[in-house]
Parts: sequence; C-alpha cells; structure tokens
Amino acid sequence: MIGILISLICTLAIMAAFAVFEGQKRTTSSGDDAQQNGSFSLYELERQIRTAGSGLVQGKSYGLWGCPINAVTAGTAQLPKAVAAPFAIWPATTRAMPVLIAKGGVDGSGNALPDVIGVVSGNPAGRVFKAIVSSTPDAVTVGVTNSYGIFAGDYLLGTRTDGSCAVGLATNTPTSPANSITLDANNSLGTGMTNATNVYDLGNAPVLSLFGVNTLTGSLVTYDLLQRPINGAAPGAIPIADGIVQIKALYGIHDGTSGIADQNYIDKWVQPVGVWAIGALTATPIAASNAVNQIQAVRVAVVAQSRLPERITDYKTGATSLTLFGDLPAALQYTITTQPQYRYKVYDTTIPVRNAMISKWF
Repeated sequence: MIGILISLICTLAIMAAFAVFEGQKRTTSSGDDAQQNGSFSLYELERQIRTAGSGLVQGKSYGLWGCPINAVTAGTAQLPKAVAAPFAIWPATTRAMPVLIAKGGVDGSGNALPDVIGVVSGNPAGRVFKAIVSSTPDAVTVGVTNSYGIFAGDYLLGTRTDGSCAVGLATNTPTSPANSITLDANNSLGTGMTNATNVYDLGNAPVLSLFGVNTLTGSLVTYDLLQRPINGAAPGAIPIADGIVQIKALYGIHDGTSGIADQNYIDKWVQPVGVWAIGALTATPIAASNAVNQIQAVRVAVVAQSRLPERITDYKTGATSLTLFGDLPAALQYTITTQPQYRYKVYDTTIPVRNAMISKWF
C-alpha cells in the first residue's frame, strides 16, 4: 500500500510537470506560428504592391488610369462583376489603377472589419510602353504600329474611345510589317478591341487581384478578378496564410502641404475614405490620374493570431485590444478587439508604389 501511494504521488508530480511543460510548449509554438503567418502575409502583400502598375507606366498621358475594365474568361464575363464575401465591399466595376484600398466597415459590435487591397499590374517580357492601334480593330484582330515584346499567350489591355478598357488574350506572336494580333475569342470580349486606341502588354501572368481576410476562417485570401481556371475550374478566393485576423491600410500622399517639393516625399497619411475613397479617386480620368500622381506608398498593418488558445491556467490577464498605426494621429489609428487567451503579432510596414512613381514622367 505504501509503495502504491508513493507511486501515485510520483505520477501526479510527473503529470503536473508535464502539464507545465506542455503549456509552455503551446505558448511558444503558437507564438511562432503567428509570427510565420504574419511575416509571410506581409511579404506577399509587399511583393504585389511593389510591382503594382507594371506594364502600365504610360497610363498618365493616355487616359488609362481609372478606366473601367471589361474582361471575359473561358466565355464568362468576369469584369465588371460583384465579388462575394470577403470581398463584397469591393465595387463591381474594377478600374485600371496600380493599387486601391476599400475600407472595411464595422461589425454589429462596432469592431473594425478588414480592408480589401486591389492590385493591377502586368509582367511583360520586354515591353513597358503602349502600342498604338494602327488599323480599325474588330472582334478578332487588332493591328499595332509596333508589336515588339508582345507574344502569344500575353494578355492585352486596350483603352477605348468610350473611356473603358478591354482585356484580350493574344493567340499569336505578331510580326512586321502587319503587326496584327489575333485574339482568343473565349478569353476576350465579344467585340474584341473594337474602338481601341492604344494597347498595353500585360504579359502572360498579369495581376488583377484582391487581397483580404476571411474572418470566418481567420486567413489571408486572394481573389483573381479574371478568375483564370485552376484544374479546369474557377478558383474563387484562394487562401494564402492561416491565422490572419485583420488587415488595415493607409495611403501615403504627396500633396505639397509639407512645403517639400520632392514629389516622392510623403506629406501625410490618409485613410481610404472621403476624397480618398475608391469612388472619389476614380470618378473621372483626371481624378484618377491625380490620385496616381499623389499616392506614393501604402502602409499596411497585418494582425496574426495564434491558432490555439492558451489554457486559463497559463495566463492571468491579457489585453483585450490593440492599436494599429499608434505613431500616427488618433484619427488614423484603429483599435482592434482581441481575446486574452490568444497571442497576437502585428506587422506594420510602408510599401512604396514604385511604378506609379515612374509613370508620372511618361
């Protein structure tokens, strides 16, 4: 009996020590997971935003910025079209702008909902300037004055006389002197590039994507606005990283209010509301061009949450909120509600919109 009692006491002591060890292990591993998810999410957002506007550097001078994009993929109209949650706040009409932010609203409890970031860019192999349309385009072909750098499989963006833009997919590599491009009827508008005046080469893998947070699954997700098939089916929203519960973004603006003439200098940060909301920024081609010239950077804050809650015995108190952009004026800050049993990591960075900076000179 004495031996059994001693064995039980030892077992209890071992289990207590094991429980403490497991609690510490869970805390460490959960924190590491949140760190990895947050850093990867920020890396992916930074990679996309830094290249926003690629292939479209001449947009300022030729009425490209702000044009409503029309696109068809696999015979189905994709743009303009409303997008389901978690991108429902994005306008049905997507416009040609390097990067735009749609501000999330608030939920029933007044908590801030994630923003949505939209990026438009191309990956042309050898062309960064427009191609002037040289002949009357139709539903099948479009001729350009110079087809250098345009290859079969490249997506093209044509600016039309009615102020809209048309996406088409080239099926041939055009050659001189005709420089005639044949369009894939299944992945181009039924009217093709009719009434197009200029064509921009977006390469074979352009980015027309939205980035947001699925609050139901707690993950960073992206949505291809062209809905190019993956394994024969439209992909919908694609998860990028787990454990992401919030994204908020600000525009970095140069408007000369600081008195510094350098056009790449950020005079102030603004939320995407009011005159900086998508509707106001793209209301007219002039407004869109001015916006592209003024938006020098995007500041993004990503909040990652551990996947496993801490046991109540492993923590005594915990913060129930955190503040994003705490170094900026209060009007630009966001207060996010948190749960004390979870661990959170906040990643905050400023991303220059490099191609928008370049475009002002062309």
